[in-house]
Amino acid sequence: MIENLGVGIDIIEVSRFRRKKYEENRNFYKKIFVKSELDYCLKFKNSAERFAGKFAIKEAVIKSISEKIRFLDIETSHLKSKPIVRIKKSREKYNFIASLSHENDFAVAVVISEKIK
Repeated sequence: MIENLGVGIDIIEVSRFRRKKYEENRNFYKKIFVKSELDYCLKFKNSAERFAGKFAIKEAVIKSISEKIRFLDIETSHLKSKPIVRIKKSREKYNFIASLSHENDFAVAVVISEKIK
């Protein structure tokens, strides 16, 4: 049923994360990203691009569902280079399809959510 579907999109400038270095702003990052996400992003030379992408996915998830949820309740990962989304704490159950793209100074994410009844 279409009433169980939601869509969210977000775009963010990668420079926002470049200016906010992890080493100097750990508390900021720990309010947004779970440990597995931090570990994943920090293993890349250009971690700002990865952080921006994960942030865009989380924003798109929040926009795609009707309930209020925190960033830390959303966990992102990758399977064969495709983003995977899981919600850790929620009153409802969801399936997600997510797409992420980076282009120069921007990261954009689109998420389709399906509320499972």
